[in-house]
Amino acid sequence: MSITEIILIGVALATDAFAVTVSNCTTYKSGLTKKHELSMPITFAFFQFLMPVVGFYLGSIVSVYLKSFSKYITATIFFILAIKIIIEIVVEKKDGDISKPNKSGFSFSLLLIQGIATSIDALIIGVAFAGTLSISVFIAGLIIGTVTFIIVSGALIIGKKLGEILGKYAVIIGAVILFILAVKNLIEGIIG
Repeated sequence: MSITEIILIGVALATDAFAVTVSNCTTYKSGLTKKHELSMPITFAFFQFLMPVVGFYLGSIVSVYLKSFSKYITATIFFILAIKIIIEIVVEKKDGDISKPNKSGFSFSLLLIQGIATSIDALIIGVAFAGTLSISVFIAGLIIGTVTFIIVSGALIIGKKLGEILGKYAVIIGAVILFILAVKNLIEGIIG
């Protein structure tokens, strides 16, 4: 497997992290600090680095089990996160203003869950690397993590701009993005 192929795999793996970052920026826009913003690319990149390495060493021991359940686990996590946002919208709507929701809703524990959810596919890729990788799995993981860091950094800029443009509807769109990711993973689990 060439470095170019690993970069392309990194791009493909980073798409969920990109979407979740945009969702975070639109949903939690009034509560995101610079520390929160910096933590997103670092967290997503870390898990996209770590999971292929873990998957590589797990190899074929659990690959069949992981492949059969990974999409369902990811879909469930995204559904739960989308429902959490919808509940927060309903609570804020009772207070009369959904344009400033979730001031305290974003947390590092939420980001940790998102990091794991978006990197389950990377774990499966790591399992596939066990038989096809011609370079060190750590270098492959570092490439994937770096690609993710760059893509998620771009998502921060896009997400913040979307949050400004969409105003009070940004929160709803953030929940919709997570719901779409959940449905996508569910369909891939059923088809796959």
